[in-house]
Amino acid sequence: MKTLNTSALVTADSPKGQRATETFRAQYNKAELNDESAQILNENPGFAVYLAEGIRRFSMKAPDYGLAQSILGTDFITPEEINKARPSIVYSDEQIKALAESLPSEDMLKWCKENGYAVMPAPPTAMSLLDAREIQSAHFYSKTGGWYADQKFARKDKTSFGWLAIKKTPVANSTSKNWEEQSKLLSALEHVPNAAEKSWFITTYFEVRGIRLFESIYVRTSSLDSDGRRVDVGGFVSEGLRVDGYWDGGRDDRLGVSASRKQPLRACPS
Repeated sequence: MKTLNTSALVTADSPKGQRATETFRAQYNKAELNDESAQILNENPGFAVYLAEGIRRFSMKAPDYGLAQSILGTDFITPEEINKARPSIVYSDEQIKALAESLPSEDMLKWCKENGYAVMPAPPTAMSLLDAREIQSAHFYSKTGGWYADQKFARKDKTSFGWLAIKKTPVANSTSKNWEEQSKLLSALEHVPNAAEKSWFITTYFEVRGIRLFESIYVRTSSLDSDGRRVDVGGFVSEGLRVDGYWDGGRDDRLGVSASRKQPLRACPS
């Protein structure tokens, strides 16, 4: 039986290389450059670097998300799906590799499924609530400014790179309870995400899946405003995601608490 010689190098003159150069030729012709533009391109040293990076990136084997997708279905979101839905969000090759190498275990994925969680990558760089709003302000009730624009939590509480698993609904039986009562409902494997993590999760899920979570309900986060009120998010209807604050001692039948899986859903980019 013949085996594939994986050590053989493919050049531009090889059949596969010729196909790639034909793709380049077609796109070059489609650009309809004039003489001046063509000369600028030829003299730009960055073009060769850009081209080489593209060849390297798009020739890499795609990560295998099959297990996660088979368990969570549409509640597992890949970095590639996020980039397609939110073109300004780009994960580097190193980050894609780090995420692929740190996929949650089968047991953890099953736990997420059983407990109503969705799993997705956090942003490629640490983002605050204000950063998340800047990606697509239409997804927020306050498109600019707002009561929290000058709040420390809106700038300082941020996401961390890696896999993010957050419950798609409030913790069961957490409405009409104060913060202390709600906190006792979380398991040892859970904690409360901050406002940046929660807003990224809700708006990204909508961008990728077209489904609005927390439309008629609000959930407390771990973030605090300057007056000591607990920041809550929700009411995600067409007007946009609302961000409010509520005292820890207060109770409301439309206010629950959010939950995020603790560990180990982080990945460190190289």
